[in-house]
Amino acid sequence: MSRLLACPFCRELFDQAEARDCPQCEIALEPIHRLRPSIEDVEREAVEWEQTSAEDAALPWAHAGHGRGALLGVALAGLLAFWFAPWVRISSPYDAIRTGQSLANGPLGWLWGGAVAWFALLVLVGTRRSQRQMRGVRAIAVLFASATSTEIAMLVLTSPAQSGRVQFVYTWEWGLYVSLATSIAGVLVAWRFGGKSQEAGEQGRAPPLDSATLH
Repeated sequence: MSRLLACPFCRELFDQAEARDCPQCEIALEPIHRLRPSIEDVEREAVEWEQTSAEDAALPWAHAGHGRGALLGVALAGLLAFWFAPWVRISSPYDAIRTGQSLANGPLGWLWGGAVAWFALLVLVGTRRSQRQMRGVRAIAVLFASATSTEIAMLVLTSPAQSGRVQFVYTWEWGLYVSLATSIAGVLVAWRFGGKSQEAGEQGRAPPLDSATLH
């Protein structure tokens, strides 16, 4: 490719040893990598630009704006708090500290729903790459983010103080409150996921260079 020359007008290709000027256009040849886009390329890009709104433009995978980065961070924090943070300290009938994950491994298996929801939210948000796609999953993102707070409310309201003659003594630990706060924060961020619609301002976008700028 480094040995190829091309005519800036007709785009015919030549080898460096073959010619220095285009025999038809009588224009000096240029290295192919230095040529500006052809008129056809510019017109094709203009058509694509007109057909693709800002709402549908694919954003980079690492894009963190429009609530995407915040929601991914919240979902990851929710998973970590469920897995590693202490939720409850049991003093009677035995001494133990339980995380959300250890409670879910016991008789409270329904607590896995919140963890699954956090993981699903990571996948859902990570695969949304346009504003329209982001706003299209707001409702399900809110539902996933609220799963943990719903389960915590059920856990607190239904946890027994006594079963038969067995007395239960326990205190809620900081991990439970962190998980609750994370879930509420996730709902607030998910509610605005994707930001406001930009379609009203699309007419103010600057179009790509037209063919006149090539000459």
